[in-house]
Amino acid sequence: MSEIGFVLALGACGGVGALCRWGIDVSWLKLVKRHPAGGIALVNVLACLLGGVLVSALVSGNLEANCRVYTLLATGFLGGFSTFSTFVLDIFSIAERGNWRRAWGALLLVWWLSLLAAIAGFVLGLWFFSF
Repeated sequence: MSEIGFVLALGACGGVGALCRWGIDVSWLKLVKRHPAGGIALVNVLACLLGGVLVSALVSGNLEANCRVYTLLATGFLGGFSTFSTFVLDIFSIAERGNWRRAWGALLLVWWLSLLAAIAGFVLGLWFFSF
């Protein structure tokens, strides 16, 4: 694949990730109207889970950090899929309405869930890649 082809593929992977993020967020808003930040929180936790699986592919030797597949998945798809900035804006929106306790609770909960998801993804990936 040429360099321009790779750059276009990288952009396409980022676009697919962004569309997946948008789809999850819109679906969440339709299902759970009381917690509008939940969709983006879910996306970020899922991104950490998938990132953990991706890192386990590196550690197990099934993928190399400098290969194009890794770049397409990590930088492209996961880069377009996850969005910490949108999540922070959602938290600020909750805090602006005077719900400071809820804002801090959501922030800490998502950080912890993201860390646990990354660890779970890593362990799951190590198990999967051991076959």
